[in-house]
Amino acid sequence: MACGPYILICAGEDSGDSVGEPLVKTLVSQNFAVKGSGGRRMQAAGMLPLVDFETLPVSGFGDVLPKYFKLRESFNALKSALESPECLGLIAIDYPGFNMKLVARAGELRKPALYVAPPQVWAWKRKRAKVLAENPYVKLAVFFDFEESVYREAGCNVVRVKHPFAEIQNADCRSENFLNENLRDAANQVLLLPGSRKAQALRNLPIYLKALENAENVVVVAARQELVNAFKKYDVPVIVAPQSAAERMALYQSAEYALTAPGTSTLELALSGASFTVCTKPDLLTYCLGRLFIKTKFFALPNIILNRLVFSEHIVPPWSGVDAWSFTKVKKENVAKELSEKLSVGKSFDQLALEFLGQFVERKSQ
Repeated sequence: MACGPYILICAGEDSGDSVGEPLVKTLVSQNFAVKGSGGRRMQAAGMLPLVDFETLPVSGFGDVLPKYFKLRESFNALKSALESPECLGLIAIDYPGFNMKLVARAGELRKPALYVAPPQVWAWKRKRAKVLAENPYVKLAVFFDFEESVYREAGCNVVRVKHPFAEIQNADCRSENFLNENLRDAANQVLLLPGSRKAQALRNLPIYLKALENAENVVVVAARQELVNAFKKYDVPVIVAPQSAAERMALYQSAEYALTAPGTSTLELALSGASFTVCTKPDLLTYCLGRLFIKTKFFALPNIILNRLVFSEHIVPPWSGVDAWSFTKVKKENVAKELSEKLSVGKSFDQLALEFLGQFVERKSQ
């Protein structure tokens, strides 16, 4: 492992990998070494991986337990990297199971931390906002106005940042030139996006196929290559989601319809103008705890941001299946524009990264 000063960065899911990619590019362009956890995008941008990213994506409490020892090993590796004298500071992206602890440890070490997409305290566990407010070494970067207000009320150092997908929405990606040869066959078909976390995806995919059992031209979109083998037992074509956000947008714009797990994919689909339904089947423990503690009107991000039910959303109880239902295949271009305007507020990722790096440049010059 190379020696010398570095920035530690921690993302634990594919959505975090997409968010982390432009941050890593900016850090590397300023001649800062970057180490930590991230997927193919962050690694291609120049991050040196310290842990196996494939072990990190988990969904819900029930999915964490089987991976406990591997997750603990990965966390300890990142914690040790943070505690190294060569580590200048921490950039945390979502993934609160690791990042709340890493940010707290950075505070104890008096190392600056930037937390992008911090926990969804507006939905549950508001005490986390108070914990972050008590840490003078962390700055929060959020995408949505409603979470900015909650964190600001708690006394946190918080700033709005433009969502990277909002900029892609402004480009017209409908041309086939945006789609590589492997993806053109998926155009004008029904896309299934069961999720980036393996356990979650394997719970969702069977109910998706049941719901669409009478549909033709169905294609499964795997969040990454490692999930393709997990889907092979189902007699349905599988493609890997494009690494480029513009190419993902082009794929979604070409789709007849989509059925997706909740998460960042719902934003990309909505910004593309696609018609889709959000559906998930959580594990039993998560389902029960969610009904007790999570108090939001909606769970799909576009619906939460717009504060109204635009896209159908379904939570399937763990003990049941789902019957086929009919879908309203109406394009949502007007919603895409409204969403884009809401997500285009704040600093760019370049500005965010450069401001974070500025404190280390100042320290070197003193």
